[in-house]
Amino acid sequence: MNKYLLLKKAHEERINNFKMIFAFSEEQLKEGLKELNTTKENLLSVFGGGFIRKEDKENYIKMFEEISQEEKDLFKNDKDLYDAFIYELENHEYAYTHDETDTLQSLNFESYKDLTDKQKAIFEKAKTKYLNSQIW
Repeated sequence: MNKYLLLKKAHEERINNFKMIFAFSEEQLKEGLKELNTTKENLLSVFGGGFIRKEDKENYIKMFEEISQEEKDLFKNDKDLYDAFIYELENHEYAYTHDETDTLQSLNFESYKDLTDKQKAIFEKAKTKYLNSQIW
């Protein structure tokens, strides 16, 4: 069982269930305002065309802080970190790009130098396993 995938799915559901709208046109914004039962003045812009109500700001921040902490806690387990590295190497087509940036950033590591020595060893093991599993 891949705990990283289970956690990722739980986080996705949590984010999807948060009262938020996405608007890329004035019409979508009007529909979203009705959905949130609020006014334009009571909106905060978040990411990628997303908007939340101002009164939900603290809950929004808290949700992402908790998600981040849950990932950090999961990554304390070597096997779970290894599984996460494998999944994200595949997800970001490392075999094709050989660029680890997207893989690491998707796991909230800014770059390779942000990894501890132990995490670097796990990452190198995951890269080797992943690359050896590719059919050329």
